[in-house]
Amino acid sequence: MKKSSILIVQPVGQFAGSLKSLEEYVKLLRNKYNFIFITPSGIAKKRLKKYGKVIEVIGLSKFDNSQFGSYKGLRYLLLIREVFLIIPTFFAIFKVKKYYKNIKLIHFNEITLIPTIFLFKFFFKVPFILHCRTLYNNYNLFSKTINNFLSKNISTIVAIDNEIKSSLNKGLPVIVIRNIINLKGKNKKNYTTSEYLNIGFLGSFLKFKGLEDLIKVCNNLSSRGIKIKLILAGSYITNQNFLFKLFGLTNNIDKDLIVNSKNVLNLGHLNELSFFYNKIDILCFPSYLNALGRQVFEAGFFNKPSIVCLNKKYSDSFINKKTGLSFKNPGSLKQLEKLILFFYFNKKEINKMGMNAKKLIQKNFDLKKNLSKMDNLYNKLIYSQSKR
Repeated sequence: MKKSSILIVQPVGQFAGSLKSLEEYVKLLRNKYNFIFITPSGIAKKRLKKYGKVIEVIGLSKFDNSQFGSYKGLRYLLLIREVFLIIPTFFAIFKVKKYYKNIKLIHFNEITLIPTIFLFKFFFKVPFILHCRTLYNNYNLFSKTINNFLSKNISTIVAIDNEIKSSLNKGLPVIVIRNIINLKGKNKKNYTTSEYLNIGFLGSFLKFKGLEDLIKVCNNLSSRGIKIKLILAGSYITNQNFLFKLFGLTNNIDKDLIVNSKNVLNLGHLNELSFFYNKIDILCFPSYLNALGRQVFEAGFFNKPSIVCLNKKYSDSFINKKTGLSFKNPGSLKQLEKLILFFYFNKKEINKMGMNAKKLIQKNFDLKKNLSKMDNLYNKLIYSQSKR
């Protein structure tokens, strides 16, 4: 039976949670569908070509209306970049139309791709899926126009959890399909009686991820005789946009902060994450995004509790004081320090909360169940297209 062709538009060329989550699905569905990817230059091309054909572009035009990335102040200048990126977006559409004639479905892997979707709708009369991975800003000047556009042009919006679904307009065609956790290896150790507390951070070395705050807190605690080790796995963003640099909007933390911190172990980018998770006792993700990163779910898979920064509940993926600890004010070094010290002086809670985290992740991030949901969605929309 001939496989249907699905085009997936990945907006970020660098390694990111959206890329990792996309990979987990396509590597398990590649025997059933032909995947074609459009992605900006970067590591995404190298990783995605294992699962299908890749069209590389300089960039894709975006508009960020998430709760964290909404435009204000100098951020409005970033729209200049998005206007220029219309040109490579058109080239990407041209390549798809020229070389891939039988696209049955297009999957846009983030809700920031609004301008790109607008362009695609003039050239493709197939169902569109849109993934929403960040909390949406449904109450600003742009939301009414965007909601109207999405309701008319998107067949299904996939929210990765119930909280993100609730942030979207109720009139939109939204379903919840959670990310899947498909990691190799098992938890090889529980917390021992070691004097040291090994704190892990996984992700890009960016200010808004809270890494700078975390390093400062760990350095301060170490100077006071608290025996902790901060273990990093990730990398800097290397191809930051010219406008970001020109207007001081770059988010990379100061490299000297890592190099000059004696209590920091930098593992760099890792493909095999079980090595990282088996070296840490707790994960710390003090992000400014008011959202959980994929690493929190993965840590739970390895029986590791997390410290996160949240001011709302994520009951299907994190429960405060049960699967980890949370604080509400981004950038609060005192609150972050307090939670680290709790685990340092209450080591038995690490095992207890870690086991609770694993139970919650196994319940809601089941591989077979969520993979089946995505497969069924693909089948449903492709079948509906064939009946037209």
